[in-house]
Amino acid sequence: MKVTYGPEFFAIAKNTPSKVKFRQNILTVQEGMQKMIADGDMPDRLPDCTLTHTFSPMHEEYGCRTYARQMFIPQGTLIIGKIHRHQHLNFIMQGKVSVSTEFGKKYFEAPCTFVSEEGLKRAVYAEEDTIWVTVHMTKHSELDAIESELISPTYDEMGLLGDITEKVAA
Repeated sequence: MKVTYGPEFFAIAKNTPSKVKFRQNILTVQEGMQKMIADGDMPDRLPDCTLTHTFSPMHEEYGCRTYARQMFIPQGTLIIGKIHRHQHLNFIMQGKVSVSTEFGKKYFEAPCTFVSEEGLKRAVYAEEDTIWVTVHMTKHSELDAIESELISPTYDEMGLLGDITEKVAA
């Protein structure tokens, strides 16, 4: 049995040239997909991705609750996710996905548990019908407030660069 813990185990987003280039590319792909959907050149598959939200009660000692988001992703669907402010747990309950992030390309097949990196935005392709669950700690119970707490609207807001033309540390 392998047990890992401590900060040395978790990847941290940095402004290296390769990471910033990935961020720029994923933003470009996302914009292209949104335009193709708006122009009718590509079907919008997001309505086929059903969401279920589950909340634990507020834990008075810790001042937060657990929020789980379960998404069904049909086979053949490509999703560009949002920028996550915090590390969080992920569970692939069913199916198989390929995931591209600034930390590289990974393949996950159910059953699977892993931690997402802080500052992560990912491109997910469902190789099979997939059920993906993410689990977050939150102080809120309203979805809009949870979104604001967990998701960053831009890389810049997190101190990360999203464009390779900006000053990048080597």
